[in-house]
Amino acid sequence: MNKEVNTELTSGIIGLLLTSVFFFGLDDVSWMSIVFPKTVVYILFLISATLIVMGFVKPTRSKIFSVGSNARWIVTGILFFAWVLCMPLLGFFVSTVIFMTIIVGYLARARTELSIKKFMVWIPVVIAEVTFFYLVFTKVLYVPLPRGMFF
Repeated sequence: MNKEVNTELTSGIIGLLLTSVFFFGLDDVSWMSIVFPKTVVYILFLISATLIVMGFVKPTRSKIFSVGSNARWIVTGILFFAWVLCMPLLGFFVSTVIFMTIIVGYLARARTELSIKKFMVWIPVVIAEVTFFYLVFTKVLYVPLPRGMFF
């Protein structure tokens, strides 16, 4: 797509739409777990509102989707969507390790030659990162993450 759009205004509107979806989805979150999600929603609102103001005050027009491969955007989006769909079945930890390893390998393939040796280095890195975020969210922020058939 080579159409020029006001990217600040477009991003701000999309951000406000996401903010409203997330804000109205906070009803089911327990009072102990609500602090972090509420903070993120408020920050997202502030950033989105700022982008909209910038879009009116000093508009800039840029081509969207003109850099990179559109096929990679689509495949990555489909992989993230599949990750979310698999999360209730496999759980956050297992599905995230599987899909982030696949996504890292897929995106790295565009820039470098893949080998088993490189892949074996990435897997422990992905596991370490997912473990870090899993522990922060569950033990520090008390945010419940989806449990699946494994944990």
